[in-house]
Amino acid sequence: MPPFLVEFFTFFVLIQTAVALQCYRCVSSQPGCGKELSIRLQRWHTCPPPDQYGGENFCVKVIERIGSDEVITRECLMILRHSTRHREKLPTVQRQNYCQPGRNNDPTKPYDTSKTFCFCNDKDGCNAATRQTTTTFAKIATFAFILCYYNLLL
Repeated sequence: MPPFLVEFFTFFVLIQTAVALQCYRCVSSQPGCGKELSIRLQRWHTCPPPDQYGGENFCVKVIERIGSDEVITRECLMILRHSTRHREKLPTVQRQNYCQPGRNNDPTKPYDTSKTFCFCNDKDGCNAATRQTTTTFAKIATFAFILCYYNLLL
């Protein structure tokens, strides 16, 4: 394999890693993960890529009311989809800066108002960010740069 192809694929993989969705992943019972999130106590975690499970990835904040208590869970959508506890309640509409009550499997009462799901994916720290536009742009720009660079060397 020509050396420039190895460099290209290495650079491409690094760009994919650099633009992965980053979300806070914690539960309000952990220090710094209550209503107010402490960025000193919590850190971002890389979410699984959306193409691994299908669909667009989001950071999710789940606000659950249990009696007089409020439990807040922050997690990646792709991980919540694999948790039976949350998957069955996830709203069918998931979009940027959108909050909606959880789903019920009861046609007479379609919403579970004790659980609210909020979605975001616009920047690191909304509960995180995705840069899908940047990712596509970065792929094209990287490919064009490498083509131009190696055409100038030849």
